[in-house]
Amino acid sequence: MPRFRYSITILLNTLGVTLGLAAIRPSLALAPRLETSHPIFIELTYVGALKELYGLRDRIQAEIQSLPKLSNRGDIGAISPYLTLAQLTHRVAQRIQMEEKAEAAYSRAIELGKQAQTTRNSGGGSLSALKQEEFLWKAAIKRLEAIPPDSLLADQAAEKMSQYEQIVKPVSVQIDLAQSGFLKDIAAQTGLPKRVRITVCHLSGECRNYQGDSPPASPASLIKLPIAVVLMHKAATEHIDLDTQIYIEPDNFTENADGSKIFVDREYTLREIMARMIKESNNIATNQLIDYLGRDYINQTLREMGYPITFVGYKLVGDRIYPKNPGSKPNRTTTNELTEMMRRIYNFQNPGDEEILDALVSQYDWDFGYRALKGLGPTAHWIGEKLGQNSKVIGTVLAVKIGDERYVITATIDRSANQHKLRQIIRSVVEHILEEGSFEGVRRNR
Repeated sequence: MPRFRYSITILLNTLGVTLGLAAIRPSLALAPRLETSHPIFIELTYVGALKELYGLRDRIQAEIQSLPKLSNRGDIGAISPYLTLAQLTHRVAQRIQMEEKAEAAYSRAIELGKQAQTTRNSGGGSLSALKQEEFLWKAAIKRLEAIPPDSLLADQAAEKMSQYEQIVKPVSVQIDLAQSGFLKDIAAQTGLPKRVRITVCHLSGECRNYQGDSPPASPASLIKLPIAVVLMHKAATEHIDLDTQIYIEPDNFTENADGSKIFVDREYTLREIMARMIKESNNIATNQLIDYLGRDYINQTLREMGYPITFVGYKLVGDRIYPKNPGSKPNRTTTNELTEMMRRIYNFQNPGDEEILDALVSQYDWDFGYRALKGLGPTAHWIGEKLGQNSKVIGTVLAVKIGDERYVITATIDRSANQHKLRQIIRSVVEHILEEGSFEGVRRNR
């Protein structure tokens, strides 16, 4: 190895002289690149193992040592072999370095995978063992992800990574179920556990759920939240001014709650239509926005934003009057997806989120989440909500500040109009966080 370093020093010195010639004889500095004609360069393209790279390095070393001493460093013909071998040396050294790092990462990933398997075999299925196993699998996957796509180990690493990802998925599910156990107990206390869906997320993204990926019997007015999200997306991507006025078609008339301010056969700005859809749960405003956006656009955008289950297919209907072209497929969502929408809004992750948030904190109806938090003391504060209720479901998407941390709680009960039970679910979730002082891994500041 010392002799090889000495040879490299000679090459570097030669290159330094050559670069210095650029100022005196530019034609020498512009001489054609010669390394591609060397046999080792061609072999480098087809190398299949790290030991083959070591072999190429040894051959370069031997060739360097066989070079004659330079008598005239201004002679481009005499310098050319040095230039070629210097370039080859650099390329082979870089490739060896990459492959050695890849091999080390792969070996470490395999070692972590074995540790994860050992943890599984000896852990007995406890929550702490599951968490440790998940950590080890994910650490192994991270090592495999670090292997460059042009490495000799790339295909092998991709195959192993796919294998580990399939193994860790059910482990993560088991952890989620174990950590979400308190929500199952809360649902059971209602006496209607099969009808209840609950999702609670810290704004950082740490979430727990009970039947959160199973759609409730109906979204009711909760579907207005995803419509608002899609409207803000369209306004941002198509540079639409929210002060643009649109006409409220008479065909979109249906009954509204008392005090609603959107009327047919008039024009309103997009901002006001969206805001009233949320804060006063305006059905006419919702129906006009469904027409304005188009069902296909709404649903495609929701999928692109990461909400594959939420679907808008039906306009909102009051007590008796149906709007024109109400739709043929029912609306659909989940508490998991609604919670994630709300979480992103309160994190201001997308343009226009501040507009939706302003509407959420101006909610007219305070019978669900707001009332549920009363009596819990100064550490629990209502910071916004969207309610929904019809003959099939009652539910809410609630933003709440607990201590110094913010959470989103979404709860629904199928085939119920029992506001008391819904409020009890919300109170129980907040009380759990207050009592535990943490949210299964997300520690509250005290």
